[in-house]
Amino acid sequence: MSNEEIEQLMKDTNKLKILNEQAYHLYHTFAQTEKEADFFHDVKPFADKVKNALKSWKPMVLKWIGKERPSYLHAEQIDQLEDNFEILAVTCFQKDAKKKKIMEQYKSIEYTLSLVEKSDS
Repeated sequence: MSNEEIEQLMKDTNKLKILNEQAYHLYHTFAQTEKEADFFHDVKPFADKVKNALKSWKPMVLKWIGKERPSYLHAEQIDQLEDNFEILAVTCFQKDAKKKKIMEQYKSIEYTLSLVEKSDS
C-alpha cells in the first residue's frame, strides 16, 4: 500500500472512532432522558453515516491487513467490528437497550480501531 493509502486508512479509522464516540454519547442522551429518537431525523441518518464509513474503510483495512500482517489483528475482527458497529448505530437510540451490551460493543469497536492505529506506528 502507498503512503497515501495508509494515510487515508488512518483518517478513516479516526473517523470511525469519532462515530463510535458519538454512538456512545447518543446512547446516554436517549437512554437517560425522556427524549425520543425520531427514526428519519436521528436514527437513519446516523446509521447510514456509519454504514457508509464502514463501506469505504473495510476494503482498505482488509488490504492493509493482508499486506502488513499486523500482530493481533485479523480479518475476522474487522467483520465483527462491522457487525457490532451496524447494530450499535441503531441500538444506541433505544431506551430499552441494555447498558452492558452497548458498552461491550462500544469497547470492542474502540479496541479494534485502536489496534489498527497502533499497528501502523
